[in-house]
Amino acid sequence: MKTSNQLLLFSMFAALPVTVAAADGDAAKPDTSKWECKLCPAEKGWSGSVDVGAGNVSDKSYKFGEYNGLNKQGGYFVGDGSARFRGDDTYYWNFNASDLGLESRSLDAEGGRQGKYKLILKFDELPHSLSDSAQTPFIGNGGTSLKLPAGFPAPTTGAMPLASTLQSVDLSTQRKRLAAGGSWLGTSNWEYAVRFRHETKDGMKRTAGAFFANSAQLVEPVDYVTDQVDVSAAYTGRRLQAKLAYYGSLFRNGNDALTWQNPFIVPAVPAAGIGQLSLPPDNQFHQFLASAGYQFSDRSRASADIAWGRMTQNEGFLASTQNAGLAVGALPGSSLNGRAATLDANLKLTSAITQQLRLNAIYTHNDRDNQTPQATYASVSTDMFLGAPRTNLPYSFTQDKLKLSADYRFTSLTRASAGFDHDRRKRTFQEVDTSNEDTLWGKISTRALDTVDMTLKLAHGERKGSAYQAAPGILPPENPLLRKYNMANRDRDSAALRIDIAATDTINVGIGAESSKDDYSDSAIGLTSGRDLGLNADVTWMVAEQTSLHLFANRQEIKSTQRGSQTYSVADWTGENKDTINTLGIGVKHAAIKDKLDIGADYAVSHSRSDIKVNTGASNSAFPNLSTSLDSLKLYANYRLKDNWSLLGGYWYERYGTRNWMLEGVTPGTIQNVLTLGEQTPRYNVNVIRLAVRYRF
Repeated sequence: MKTSNQLLLFSMFAALPVTVAAADGDAAKPDTSKWECKLCPAEKGWSGSVDVGAGNVSDKSYKFGEYNGLNKQGGYFVGDGSARFRGDDTYYWNFNASDLGLESRSLDAEGGRQGKYKLILKFDELPHSLSDSAQTPFIGNGGTSLKLPAGFPAPTTGAMPLASTLQSVDLSTQRKRLAAGGSWLGTSNWEYAVRFRHETKDGMKRTAGAFFANSAQLVEPVDYVTDQVDVSAAYTGRRLQAKLAYYGSLFRNGNDALTWQNPFIVPAVPAAGIGQLSLPPDNQFHQFLASAGYQFSDRSRASADIAWGRMTQNEGFLASTQNAGLAVGALPGSSLNGRAATLDANLKLTSAITQQLRLNAIYTHNDRDNQTPQATYASVSTDMFLGAPRTNLPYSFTQDKLKLSADYRFTSLTRASAGFDHDRRKRTFQEVDTSNEDTLWGKISTRALDTVDMTLKLAHGERKGSAYQAAPGILPPENPLLRKYNMANRDRDSAALRIDIAATDTINVGIGAESSKDDYSDSAIGLTSGRDLGLNADVTWMVAEQTSLHLFANRQEIKSTQRGSQTYSVADWTGENKDTINTLGIGVKHAAIKDKLDIGADYAVSHSRSDIKVNTGASNSAFPNLSTSLDSLKLYANYRLKDNWSLLGGYWYERYGTRNWMLEGVTPGTIQNVLTLGEQTPRYNVNVIRLAVRYRF
């Protein structure tokens, strides 16, 4: 026995060199073509789910259904689903559908062969319900010519026959988008992609027109078509990634202008009977993009991109006026020949100098060169009077931003960041030619205790501009003491604190606060200060294995002060605005019957209030407060009938109320020289019930 064991051991050692040598050669590599994972689930064929059912909306409300398609009272079809197919040789398809019974429906399909090519087809709709309380005496709403019935025009709205001529009109738009595209992998690590999008937007929205001191709210038709295309070629290597792309967008408006009859009598200018508004003109945008990224090492990387764009608009000019009694000079051309060139570039460098220290640098350049030629145009004031000739101002700007930052990890529990941000902007034909804004910031994150994480961030910024000057060509001229807030000198201080506490194994608590303060100390007229304070808290609690609870609360206060002048001189009045928003929410999920019945509820309440105070030195009463309240309750349940059949139920109650003195009680005839649409502040109580059956396959 001893001899045989020694022979066996000797034979094993003798075989080792042969085995190693064979492993180094190609001839002995194992044949893996027939290897397979017997424990991996092999998903082939079709799988997915389909939801079919019905829902009901208790009341009509455009505000409740502003974007979700639930703006109409009554029943609707519930149709949702998803499906996936996995075939041989990595062929696949994914299908998704949602809200098929509503005007917010969407469908998409994606398929192809993994690692080879991909095809995409998408369709979705987006409604925007604007108002269901508008009224107007105009005839032809939805078209480009608004006419008035008998009894118009009149000297004031009080003299107009509104009681017998007002008609309700619902203001809304419907956006439909169809997209198709694909991508495929070429040779040598290249991927090519192309995508087309066709979008239409139809409906009606509010606008307004004026004849000197008299004005009217009008209904504007919407008939937009936008076509977009993306084409790209991307390279992905071990260290280098690069991309070349083209983007194009063509916008077309089915309507050039909106004309309307003047509802007011103008004895001094009897020919001012028809007004005309230009609608958004056809335009194009084309852009070429090149980007690259390079991994120098495991710790250092650089990336850059640059994009050249060109915008054009060359629609024919409309007539200067519809008033045949005005002798208006000829236009300088038949169209604007508007064009602007854009250049956008980014450069990013990041490097981990050590295991503790990382440095980052980002440079961004944005340039908009408005190349529209300047010309002098005869001006007409509201189709009634001739004004002084005006010259168009082709605004251009250049923005350069530099961000430098460093991240340092002191320990596994504590890390800090610090940075410097610089923002330089150059403008043409505006009050400030050049402005520079510098910001210093710091951030520290630490685990103060085993169960407490804290993050603190502080920042200080200063914006300084070149000499403030009156913008050329503005009539009437601006008050020379005015400072527009977006260009005025400003100091900004901000702070943010976040604390996360693992109170127990099942309870997590988060508390946060953010504050910013703006000081416009050099502004004699305009915005002088601003402050924003935000407080938030959230709690998650795993009450039991089958039950979870979450709560959140937020409060935000926004304050601002400003000074103004009624006499085109020094400040003689001040204004103060304060907005307060409070939000509270709670939600619960519970597995009532394990693997059988899941139920849940979400409740949220939000209240906002706006206070506006104006002090002119006289005993002026304050403006009434503005307020909004929203209460929303959602209940849902999922009951499994069989392995592949489930019953889904949902209930949604929402109550919305608002007080707005600018709209309340203002009918079309309330203001003597303004014919309004008479829209009232939205209020609603809506109940939505939804019941569906889900089939899984």
